[in-house]
Amino acid sequence: MIDQIIDFNKTFVAQKGYEKYVTDKYPDKKLAVLTCMDTRLTELLPAALGLKNGDAKIIKNAGGLIITPFDSAMRSLIVAIYELGVEEIMVVAHSQCGACHMSYSHFHHVMKARGIKDETLDTIRECGIDLNHWLEGFPDPSAHSQGYHRPRLYYRLRYRCIGRD
Repeated sequence: MIDQIIDFNKTFVAQKGYEKYVTDKYPDKKLAVLTCMDTRLTELLPAALGLKNGDAKIIKNAGGLIITPFDSAMRSLIVAIYELGVEEIMVVAHSQCGACHMSYSHFHHVMKARGIKDETLDTIRECGIDLNHWLEGFPDPSAHSQGYHRPRLYYRLRYRCIGRD
């Protein structure tokens, strides 16, 4: 699959297909959107929000979560604000999210079945990662507005949570 994608990209570049997407690194609407990586949102979310290429920084992860003040979602938001001119943040949830109800106990069994050794997981824990917390989901999409996302608590950021139960 990756070889096919790379071949497509070579043709795309050769035909200058990227030209209609050229913009600069600063979001025109001074907006960052933190959302889920769910493939159903790839085209749906920008369309539903009326966003076009260059309007906003779209930050995606499993569940659209901010787990700690030092995770990659928070780092991306800080860069967006202090380097790229973002003034507002939206946290967008969606229905039937795969991150709902996920748990480390489930992941542990699946990871072991795929060949991950307990020693590897022990090393992660020894590095200070609480896998029970890190791989914990949330009860439902309404949890986005009930404390699972709190960028303001960490850095006093202005944000709004929206979602669908």
